[in-house]
Amino acid sequence: MVAISRALLGSPGIVLFDEPSQGFAPKVVQDVLKTIQRTKAEGVASLVVEQNAMAALGIADRVYVMDRGRIIHEGAAAALLADIALRQRLLGV
Repeated sequence: MVAISRALLGSPGIVLFDEPSQGFAPKVVQDVLKTIQRTKAEGVASLVVEQNAMAALGIADRVYVMDRGRIIHEGAAAALLADIALRQRLLGV
C-alpha cells in the first residue's frame, strides 16, 4: 500500500501494478484491488499484470491473455469472465 501511495503522489496518468496480489493475505488483496478500482474511478489508467486471473478480471475493462510471451486473446474482461468455456480453455479457471 505504501508503494501504491508513493506512485499516486505524483498524479500520474497511468500506473503499472505488477502482481499486486502476490504474497498478501486475502484481506490485503481485497484492499489493494479496491485501491486499484478507486484510482480507475478517479481517471487514472491502470495496467495490471496479474496471475490471479479472477481477481484481475473483476477489476479490468480489457484483458490480454499471454502464453509464452505471445498474446493469445484480447477483449473485454466482462466477456471473458462470462464465457466459462473460453475462460477454462485460456486460463484454466
